[in-house]
Amino acid sequence: MKTKKLLIAMACGLAMMPALQAEEAAAGAPAQVQQHPYLSTAMYPAWSQLTPERGVVDVRLALGKAKAALEAICRVKPEEATYENVFAAYEMMGEDLDRAESLLAHLGSVMDSPALREAQETLLPELTEFSSGVTSNEQLWNVVKNAAAQPWVKQLDAEHQRFVQQVVDGFRDSGADLPADKKARKMEIQKEMTMLRHDFSKRVLDSTNAWKWVVTDKTELAGLSDSWLERAAGAALAAGYGSKENPQWLITLDFSSCGDVLRDCTVEATRRKVWEARDRIGCGGETDTADIVARIMVLRQELAELLGFGNYCDLMTARRMVRNSANAVAFVDGMMQRLKPAFDKECADFLAFVSRCKGETVTKLNPWDRFFYSRKMAKELYDFDPETLRPYLPMEQVIDGMFRIFSHLYDVTYTELPTICLQPGETCPEGKIEVWHPQVKLYKVVDNKTGAHLGSFYTDLYPRASKRAGAWVMSMRYGTPATENKPHEPHLATLCGNLTAPTADKPALLTHYDVETIFHEFGHMMHCMLADSKVLSHMGTHVAWDFVELPSQLNENWTWEPEGLKLIAKHYESGEALPEELMRKMLAARYFMPATDNMGQLCLAKLDLEMHTNYAASFAGKDLDAATSELLRPWRIPMTVDSHSIMRNLTHCINGGYAGGYYSYKWAEVLAADAFTRFKKEGVMNAATGAAYREAVLSKGDSKPADEVYRDFMGRDPNPDALLQSQGLLPAE
Repeated sequence: MKTKKLLIAMACGLAMMPALQAEEAAAGAPAQVQQHPYLSTAMYPAWSQLTPERGVVDVRLALGKAKAALEAICRVKPEEATYENVFAAYEMMGEDLDRAESLLAHLGSVMDSPALREAQETLLPELTEFSSGVTSNEQLWNVVKNAAAQPWVKQLDAEHQRFVQQVVDGFRDSGADLPADKKARKMEIQKEMTMLRHDFSKRVLDSTNAWKWVVTDKTELAGLSDSWLERAAGAALAAGYGSKENPQWLITLDFSSCGDVLRDCTVEATRRKVWEARDRIGCGGETDTADIVARIMVLRQELAELLGFGNYCDLMTARRMVRNSANAVAFVDGMMQRLKPAFDKECADFLAFVSRCKGETVTKLNPWDRFFYSRKMAKELYDFDPETLRPYLPMEQVIDGMFRIFSHLYDVTYTELPTICLQPGETCPEGKIEVWHPQVKLYKVVDNKTGAHLGSFYTDLYPRASKRAGAWVMSMRYGTPATENKPHEPHLATLCGNLTAPTADKPALLTHYDVETIFHEFGHMMHCMLADSKVLSHMGTHVAWDFVELPSQLNENWTWEPEGLKLIAKHYESGEALPEELMRKMLAARYFMPATDNMGQLCLAKLDLEMHTNYAASFAGKDLDAATSELLRPWRIPMTVDSHSIMRNLTHCINGGYAGGYYSYKWAEVLAADAFTRFKKEGVMNAATGAAYREAVLSKGDSKPADEVYRDFMGRDPNPDALLQSQGLLPAE
């Protein structure tokens, strides 16, 4: 969590980055060696200079500046208080620290190394002590509290008044009124949890990277596509296994590698070996995470009670759309109960299909068979094999088509900028901009009406051992808000993923799931790029956490609409458009076993809620895996083998922002399904609808409560049945 957002983190969603102050060098100019590269205010970082050693120096320097800024606010007398010297100063007091921390954290997620880990571990205690101490600073709290009570606050516009109240609420929810002994205990808890979360991430990454399987007998890979075999052989060759004449095949636990094995390989022993390896991420030996999970849950409950909340979920949802844990539980349990009849029927039909395929009665499913027979059943029902889409989904075409869709809807232009990856000590040539890896690209977003540079973003889309799993967008900095004389300064963000990579002689040919992932993350990206709030802390993705997934979930719809598919899907060799018959089959298969898909996501939400609302009764002192299985068994298809608890490696809930909030995915999916009905009614490529969405939702960030932002676009409250209606699980209105 970024320092300056600490006190309003419960009122706003994501940690934010500082404003741009001034560009030290024009884009494209040769980078000069900087004494403090992590603190540079240039538009684009000089990545080759961001060494772990410099990170430690620069973060400590920024930490000293943040402490000085905090002390300056503490010296403000009640009669001297203004918005600028209290609230604006508070908002900006850690801008250098946020910049340096974010760069270090980003490099740790995409270019992990022992030196980076050592730097982060060295700094963590110092950073945690400072950030935890902010809410315990009685002088600061008194200044803020007194300033918030002054008559001039009511003269501020609505957005600035909202920020003032959020700061006050953040202080109170963080324990600013606690007695000294409880403040001290709160700081101890936060310090310990910071170190535990860091250790959890390390163990999950190390556990994931520790397993690989080099297959030498091709018969063990029967059923896998030629494109998968080519990618796996290329990965093995790059790792020093096999040769072009005598290939071997490398399987890793990255889903772009092992996911195809679980879905397509006809050799059960192969599927089982891969499933068992993936199931053991975070299990056993030095990378076992169960002890960390247990300790974090105990500490979170203690922290919640210390701050006056019944449980950690209540603490985390106090300023979100759902309001409290009871409402979150009711939402998840309610959806699960409504889905149960359809889910039970889907499970019965699925087990009957597996029984027919195996020639024997199957009442329980082998977990390594689930994806394989699901794919087989869907293929039989719809005469559709998702692998047939790959040749029509080359990465470059998908990106180009995505840009064309949202360029039209949001009236912006995307331009790729010339980049280079440098080694430390190398000079950046004229006209190039540095990136951290040769596969990284950089794009500029310009408003077509005004010509303003709205922001730029990096993409880093392919897997490697030094990158954490999954896909994500990170806002590296938001630009200073607009004034009467000029627009806001440009924003900067990154879009990272682990998608299907290119091979030696073929481009990256994506699965449709890969395409959905890109569009999903690009929804977050446009939330960043189109941000235009009056208050920096309200920019873009700094919204209620259960609202932040609305733009990303909404974006996925264009990957299913014929108008969108015509732009993103073209054959990588011939340029032929996706055949109408193949598109028809694809769309028909979209909602195969929809109740099962929904139930899987809801199971994760239920586990997260139970652990963060009722840990003592349901999990404390019990085996984590057994307790998880007991909780979720009624909501899962019967299995021959219980899997280990997903909480052993679910970084979203242990080390990310979804602790006590995993329900947010399904909550936002309901919002997105409802919001897309307006696009369906007015035209999915209707530029006027896109402009309205950009203005009402994407540009506003957290300048208004999320429910108001939603009503501004839809003209009404959300329809809670929209998601199930869109999937045919409930009758449409």
